Amino acid sequence: MLLDRINDFMILGKKEISSLFAQFDSKLIILDFSLIKDSMSNSGYVVTTDSGQYLLKLYSNTTDKIETASYIYLHDKINVPELYYYDGSKQSFPFAYTITEFLKGVTFIKYVRNGLNYPPEFAYEIGRMCATIHKRKYVHDALLDDNLNISKELPRTREKILNLINDKPKEYLKAETIEKLRNFIKENPDLFDRIESENVLCHGDLGYSNIMISERKVYFIDFEFAYSGSIYHDIGHFFRKKGDDVQSLINEQIYDAFAQGYNSVSSNQLPADWLTLAHLCDINAMLCLLTYDNVPLDWISDIEHDILFAINENIKM
Repeated sequence: MLLDRINDFMILGKKEISSLFAQFDSKLIILDFSLIKDSMSNSGYVVTTDSGQYLLKLYSNTTDKIETASYIYLHDKINVPELYYYDGSKQSFPFAYTITEFLKGVTFIKYVRNGLNYPPEFAYEIGRMCATIHKRKYVHDALLDDNLNISKELPRTREKILNLINDKPKEYLKAETIEKLRNFIKENPDLFDRIESENVLCHGDLGYSNIMISERKVYFIDFEFAYSGSIYHDIGHFFRKKGDDVQSLINEQIYDAFAQGYNSVSSNQLPADWLTLAHLCDINAMLCLLTYDNVPLDWISDIEHDILFAINENIKM
């Protein structure tokens, strides 16, 4: 399921693209370019030059600083695209833009879905890379600046959830679902204490579409929503329920491989109930999807189901 684009595509011609690339390398000759059409907010172009292919990304909003800071910080820690050039001045062009390595491959969702194959070694590597990001610690949930330092403190996970169910999401969810969720939070402070016990650098949007498989290597892309939060934010998002074709391939072997990869580099080992905590933490991110206008009905039913599943899963523990 896909939301309509948040911002219109930025449509550029060869002359404009050549001008942007000239700031990076004036000797490059633009041979071809194509718009990437499966993004939601910013605009991306695959640009072919006489020296190879690059990814040109144009930022419709202010997420450029956090993404470029993340790429710079992580470039020697995990597999991320190489950042070749960044211009956030908006002097020569009205929007910030980056030129990065173009990864020849497919998103993880396409890899799994096209081959109906979910290699445990990829789950292990995703867990390992996730834990590597989480090694950077903070004292609060927070928005970050262009040096990945705290710029604005955010509410804790439980407070975010309570704020959201008192806002726009209540227009979509059943009253009894909201009441069950509110009561669950009130009656289980210990679970949220554990979720909120540690604040780390989070990818912020670790879905299958933001993981690339290129030459049998795993890469993380699109750090536009990186922030300081619970380790369970990224884990919960990654293991959010998928379509039946993909979900049927996710078994105990996959969960174990992810946990082994995570624990291989983390000083704090995942507890036995890490998956149930992750599903519970992910309620916040799912509620954020209900802050849009005209949310599709299947989104609402899926989110309602997943919220109740997370609550019941934790009750059974």
